[in-house]
Amino acid sequence: MNRLLVVIALLASGVAYAEEGDRPIDRKKVVAKAARDEMKPSSTSMCIDQEIADRLAVKRKRRGAVDRLFVKQHRHEITAGGGYYASDLLSGTYLVGGSYTYHMTDETAVEFAGWYTHANADIIRAIEDKRGVVLTDTYARMIFAESLLNWSPVYGKLRLGGTIVHFDLHADIGVGVIDSKTSRGAAGVLGFGIRMFMGQAAAFRIDARNRTFRQELLEERFLVNDTSVTASLSLFLPFSN
Repeated sequence: MNRLLVVIALLASGVAYAEEGDRPIDRKKVVAKAARDEMKPSSTSMCIDQEIADRLAVKRKRRGAVDRLFVKQHRHEITAGGGYYASDLLSGTYLVGGSYTYHMTDETAVEFAGWYTHANADIIRAIEDKRGVVLTDTYARMIFAESLLNWSPVYGKLRLGGTIVHFDLHADIGVGVIDSKTSRGAAGVLGFGIRMFMGQAAAFRIDARNRTFRQELLEERFLVNDTSVTASLSLFLPFSN
């Protein structure tokens, strides 16, 4: 473009000179040479343009969806496991149960879970003795039924020994119902966890959850926050992605 402007200026002045001497040159040749130079691609500019294009392609790839080795979308997850249950008012004990999860997308899912535990026998016995009640069953069962929304915003991989393990992190929120001698009613549930995928159809899960509900002991009602940590194995259906 710059060369073309120079040629136009020379033609407007009506005088054109050669680079050596004062010998006038043919205007038509000047115009033709300038046009040829303008049409020749510059190798430097082409390299710069290609470099910019490559950088933009990399940025677009980073912003796009990450390729997942393990796809959860439209799959059913069946989970069974157990762990430790810690109560505000009672002693800690075990917790066992399972869940069914339907994954609407790789990031979102709905989960229905059921868990079983029992109140610590010594504490229940002491409470009932004060009330003048003789216990025939030393275990006071506690059953939880929960409905949750799962969100998995993080997907990645890590090295365990010589193996690359793919995983995701998830957060849970929902409501539940409790059936026990010390509490009957609704509970709010919050939690988070990690899935570590094994092959194309299985995963190992670790979940931590907090349950907030009302509990009655010695004719007094308390708002408690009980927590649990569980380890589980999950099976995904269909078996292949």
